[in-house]
Amino acid sequence: MFIGPDNPLAAEILQEAGAAYFAGCKKMVASLEALSAFDRAVGSSAQDDGQARSRTQLLDEAAERVHFVVIQRDAMQLSWSKTFLEDYGVPADVRARVGQPPRKK
Repeated sequence: MFIGPDNPLAAEILQEAGAAYFAGCKKMVASLEALSAFDRAVGSSAQDDGQARSRTQLLDEAAERVHFVVIQRDAMQLSWSKTFLEDYGVPADVRARVGQPPRKK
């Protein structure tokens, strides 16, 4: 898509895409923080069924948000950094769930 003074529509589309990408990043970070906060609150102690379900929901949400951002990066043809997931602190269990359908509740 040609971006220049003769194509203001292209520039507007890119602005919208950028806004959507950064909104997706904010949601991803919020879901990762929610999972981290849950893990800090519950700790490594044995979880009851309700806590296990809550963590599974938070894990699935975080994985879905990461997946959405990865898809957006690809669609926008942004360069890929091998450290992207580390830079955002995406835990291994979230990475393992990325791209998978949510588990049955």
